Amino acid sequence: MTAQAPLSLWPAGRWTLVLLTLLSMTACGQSNANKAAPYVKSPDWSSVCLGTIVVDLPKQIEVADSGMDHQSGYGFDEKFRGAATGNQSVGNIGYQETAPATLKDLQSIKGSAKFKLIDRRIIHWPDKSDPELQKFKKHTGEVPLKDPQAYAFRMYGAFDLGYLDPADQRIRLFDGGVPGDKPKEVYTVTEHQAFYQHLRTKFYRARAPEELPTEPGVCTPFGLFRQLEGQPIPRFNVEVPLRSLKHPSLVFFVRVQTPHEGAPKNIKDLPDPNSVTLDDLKSLKGMEGILLLANLAGIKQAVGPEPVAIAGQPGRLLAREYHHDGGLAHNGGGPGAAYEMQADVVGVQGRPDMPAMTIRMAAMLPDKEPYPPPTKQWNSTKQRFEMVPFKPARPGIRGIQPPPFEEGLAYFRQVLASVRPADAVLAGVAAQAAADTTAKPPQP
Repeated sequence: MTAQAPLSLWPAGRWTLVLLTLLSMTACGQSNANKAAPYVKSPDWSSVCLGTIVVDLPKQIEVADSGMDHQSGYGFDEKFRGAATGNQSVGNIGYQETAPATLKDLQSIKGSAKFKLIDRRIIHWPDKSDPELQKFKKHTGEVPLKDPQAYAFRMYGAFDLGYLDPADQRIRLFDGGVPGDKPKEVYTVTEHQAFYQHLRTKFYRARAPEELPTEPGVCTPFGLFRQLEGQPIPRFNVEVPLRSLKHPSLVFFVRVQTPHEGAPKNIKDLPDPNSVTLDDLKSLKGMEGILLLANLAGIKQAVGPEPVAIAGQPGRLLAREYHHDGGLAHNGGGPGAAYEMQADVVGVQGRPDMPAMTIRMAAMLPDKEPYPPPTKQWNSTKQRFEMVPFKPARPGIRGIQPPPFEEGLAYFRQVLASVRPADAVLAGVAAQAAADTTAKPPQP
């Protein structure tokens, strides 16, 4: 092979040729980009709004909900609860949307909220005669709502409230602080009552996952926090598992959130979980060493990090296929996952149409069969032994093996191509940009 001369020694004519070639390639790229067909949803797919984005999956879509305990996380059933964090929030409000419930469930949750917010502090007060305890009691307690299907507790300016929503029979739970900037002792019962009414009538409403909002705001799995007039869309953190029942073993874990102040600003700054460090390779050589490390880690093959565009943002895609039972056992129980895939974008501060996103897909493996026989267990309540049948961790995918890795990767890419900002959010961003332009004085 003939070695090329250093760039500094190339004649000027060759530099001109290179420049013209680059310009023609750029123009061609722009032309092709302009001709790229817009995303078109398949007629047998449905759309789900999460945070400020929309994602499509084949019909029918199952979106996870929470259990009947505070901060129980979002999952598909009792064995899958907590698959997504319980720390969901919009602004300074933590929220939770349960599975369909009853008034009895609401009363149970109310009892635990009361104990969490008030009784626990009073019970553990170091000195019951302390005047601070009387002061504490004065500013805490249940807030009368005149609604048998709702409750609210206050502790100074903090609130913990819930209600059984007639729209879909789900319980909505909220906690946080009543808006205001004043001494905590000043907040009144009336202000808590007013905030509850504001939350239910103006700020938040129930919404089915596939109902795409026509007003800007933040989509929770089963609701919408509206963007209030004259205010920006608040910071948010929405995280939920979902799946298409056409592919029930392929479970998506979607997290959409406002970028943190200290978060990476460039996708290249995110750590690469597929990389092998020099320390790992000290005693190994070449590809054989990398394959050996992959085998030791249970990884059959890895893809990426690969650059991808997601909802108008530069992102990356990674994928791993596992040997045998693979990973994810800590999240979903059962034997693990055949493979996992993940895509990330870092988001843009101040752009609700460009949130930070992590979209992960796990190919869940079913419980091994045949199931173990019933076992004899001691029932302390009845004071006797009983035969207890085996309870599978993943009854919803019994006997269903995930598709091969290559098919799963093609499906994952198809879902990523569908991710886009919600139309109402785009309209809100455009209106705000137009208002900012009008408000600015002309530049000299």
